[in-house]
Amino acid sequence: MKKAAAPKQAPAEQKAAVATAGGNRHKYRLNLEYDGTSFSGWQKQDDAKSIQGSLLSAGITLFEDQGLDVQGCGRTDAGVHALNYTAHLESANGKIPPQIILRKLNDLLPPAIVVLGVEPCQPRFHARHSCLGRSYLYQIAHRKTAFQKKYVWWVKEQLNVKAMAEAAELFTGMHDYTSFAEKQELKKSTQVLVKGVYIYEDPEMLRLRVVGSHFLWKMVRRMAGVLVEVGKGNLTPEQVAGFLETASAAPSRLTAPPSGLFFEKAFYDQREFDQFLAAAEEA
Repeated sequence: MKKAAAPKQAPAEQKAAVATAGGNRHKYRLNLEYDGTSFSGWQKQDDAKSIQGSLLSAGITLFEDQGLDVQGCGRTDAGVHALNYTAHLESANGKIPPQIILRKLNDLLPPAIVVLGVEPCQPRFHARHSCLGRSYLYQIAHRKTAFQKKYVWWVKEQLNVKAMAEAAELFTGMHDYTSFAEKQELKKSTQVLVKGVYIYEDPEMLRLRVVGSHFLWKMVRRMAGVLVEVGKGNLTPEQVAGFLETASAAPSRLTAPPSGLFFEKAFYDQREFDQFLAAAEEA
C-alpha cells in the first residue's frame, strides 16, 4: 500500500523542527564562577553590565555568530556571586573543541567571570528547564573584615544560632512565599519547594545553605534577613511561620545585602542531588 504523503511544513515550522532536532547547531554546557560585585546580575540588560551579557559578547566574538544564545540556570541579583553556576551556549557555527572554548572564553571575559568547565551537551539540555534543584550559600561575618567585605554581611550583634535554626526548619517543604517575593513575581506561582535550610558556624563566620527546587527574586536574601532578625531576638519563630501563612511586607524590609550571597550549585542528576542533601544534613 502506498504511504500517505506527509503534509508540507510552512517555513517557520521547518525551522522549528530543525531547532528541536538540534539541526546544525552546537550546544555546550558551561560551569562558571563569578564575583557579582560590579554586575547588575545574571540577566542581560541593555543599559547595565551583566554576566549573561558578558558571556554573549565573548561567545559572539569566539564563534563569529550574531545568533549565538546563552541561557543560565536562574537569575542572580545585582551584586550576588556564584561558585558553580551552570549555563548553556548554543551556536549555529562550526563545532569548536571544548578546551579551546574554555581557554578563549576566559581570554575574552572580564577577570570577575571565569569559565570552570565546558562540555558538549544534548540538544534538549537546557540550563534552567533541565535543572532539578539549586543551592545557595549566605555568609554572615562575626567581625569586621578588611579582605572579605565584598563577600559577607557583617552583623555586629551576637546572634542566637539555636533560635535561627529552629526558625530555619519552618521553611522546609512546599510553602507559599508571597511574603518573600517582589511584586513582579506575584503574577506567577509563589509556591516553592525548599528542600532544606542549614546553618553552619565557625569562629569567623555563620553560613546559611538554602536548597530548593527554584527560588523567587530576592527570596533567599529575605530568608537570610528574617533569620538574622530571629537571631537578634527581634522576631520569633512563630512570627516567621506567620509570614508563610499570611502575606506580609516585613520580609521585604529585612532583605539582606547581596554581598553575602553565593549561588552554590545547580543539579541535573537526582542521585547527585540526593547525595548533596544528605551531606548537607550531616555537615
